[in-house]
Amino acid sequence: MAEENAASILIDETKAADGSSRYPVVTQLTDLIFMLNDGQFNADCADKLKTFAADLEERGIEDGKKVKGKITLTIEVDREHDGVYFFTPDIKLATPREKHGRTIGWVTPENRFTPNKPNQGNLFGTVRDVTPTRTVRDV
Repeated sequence: MAEENAASILIDETKAADGSSRYPVVTQLTDLIFMLNDGQFNADCADKLKTFAADLEERGIEDGKKVKGKITLTIEVDREHDGVYFFTPDIKLATPREKHGRTIGWVTPENRFTPNKPNQGNLFGTVRDVTPTRTVRDV
C-alpha cells in the first residue's frame, strides 16, 4: 500500500505552474553537474578548465614531451533525516609540478649543508648562472 501511495506521488512534470520549464530528473552525470548550484558550478568551472588546458599546452610545448594533468570532481552528498539531499561540489585541477634538477650536497662537521665535498679542494671559485629558464606568461 505504501508503494502505491509513493508511486502516485511521483509525477514527472516538465512544466512549472507559470509555464516555464522545470529541471529534468537526473539520468546522467552531466544532468547532476548542470543541477549543482543551479548551473553556476558548471559555469564557474569553464575558466578554470580553460586555464588548465592552457597550462598543459604550454608545458607540453616547452618540454617537448608528454605531460599529464588531473581533474578531480568531488560531489559530497548529504541526506537529511526528512529525505532532503544536499550536494556540495568541488573541483581540483592539477597540472604537473615543475621538476627541478637534483643538487648534490654534504654535511659539515657543524651539521650545515654545503655543495662542497669535505676534504677536497676546489680548482675554481663558485660561478653560478642565474639566467631565468622560463618566461612567465601574462594570463
